[in-house]
Amino acid sequence: MIFPAFSEGGKPFALSPLCDGILLGTGLAFSGGDLILDNGMKLNRQKYKGEFYCKDDVNSFDRIFMHSYSKSRDKAADILLVATMATPAVLLANEKDEWLTCGVMYAETLLIANGIKELTKLAVNRTRPYMYYDSETFPEKDVDVGDWANSFPSGHTTMAFAGATFASYTFCKYFPESKWRIPVVAGSYALAATTAALRLSSGNHFMTDVLAGAVLGSGVGFLVPWLHTFNARHDDFNVGLLANGFSVAVKF
Repeated sequence: MIFPAFSEGGKPFALSPLCDGILLGTGLAFSGGDLILDNGMKLNRQKYKGEFYCKDDVNSFDRIFMHSYSKSRDKAADILLVATMATPAVLLANEKDEWLTCGVMYAETLLIANGIKELTKLAVNRTRPYMYYDSETFPEKDVDVGDWANSFPSGHTTMAFAGATFASYTFCKYFPESKWRIPVVAGSYALAATTAALRLSSGNHFMTDVLAGAVLGSGVGFLVPWLHTFNARHDDFNVGLLANGFSVAVKF
């Protein structure tokens, strides 16, 4: 292996039917629910009727960081997002028998993070910053499909930080003694932060949008693999079936 493996004995993460059934089910329910509500029922397809949006109506904090639309920065953010979401590929340096565990955990992370941010957009319907500038600069395609009202939270930022946090946390658990820990963590978060900055400077999001996305993505990116650490410590985490339900025992 390229990196020295963990030396504590045992594996830091493990899959389980109960844990992964709940996580995968939750992710599929959230992401699938959005597909039905948005693409199927079209509940989030806001029509732009030529309204004028005044910057003075924006809170003072977000108003400081507002920008008009920039197509080049918008495209750059798309490229950076793909790069950031690919950072967990560093875990391919692990033993092959761990690839399935990493893959399932990352799939759960992406499904849950995507579902939460999309359902939040559906509920909030916040106007994007570029709508407060000259209409000639609007991205016409996004306005036509109603995406102009999907500002909160930042989806790019959510997914970027989910990928960065997942890659950083799992890498450090698998390779706690590796000299590559700092480069992996720093590189992952640098890509995520740059993605967020581009979404802000391209006029697609307010500062509170990207901050919320960073918190949401980081939370899911940490929580999903962290839950799998209990599966790896069978003596510390036990689930038992009872006549009238089930019991959960956690030893700290």
